[in-house]
Amino acid sequence: MGARGHGKSTLVRALTEVLPQEFRQPSQPFGQFDTARGPYQLYDSPGLDAFRSRLVDGAGQLGGALLVVSAEDGPLPETREYLATARAAGVAQIAVFLGKRDLVDNPEIPEVIELEVRELLNEVEYPGDHCPVVHGSALRAVHHGRSRRGRRDVVRLAEVLDGHFG
Repeated sequence: MGARGHGKSTLVRALTEVLPQEFRQPSQPFGQFDTARGPYQLYDSPGLDAFRSRLVDGAGQLGGALLVVSAEDGPLPETREYLATARAAGVAQIAVFLGKRDLVDNPEIPEVIELEVRELLNEVEYPGDHCPVVHGSALRAVHHGRSRRGRRDVVRLAEVLDGHFG
């Protein structure tokens, strides 16, 4: 979940493509990947209305949600709506991917944005101080010669998801 343009679709693609290559696993359908913990299914909901519909259709089946926030833009009003919707639907756990990290030159900006995200999580009654936040670039993992650094970001996210949702 996350605001438009923050990199949700690119991250789903990176997880779907990079993890099987890194761990020498068979390819999976779009949005599915396996880790040491087991299989994951990501739903790339294009927009808040689609996200709400997805929650209504299967909220009880969600083990958690992944919030994607752009390191360029930080949390937007739409981000709060996603989190409030997830909280109202009973989604108990949130992890955060602070994406597009490669587009921000000043190293202090992503740190400030992470603090803003943690505050927002706390405001909607998620434990912001304890939710994992992974910084990275999904686009770098998928394009640009499939850079080692970008691939490492995606692998690190999968490991964090296993630890947090496992």
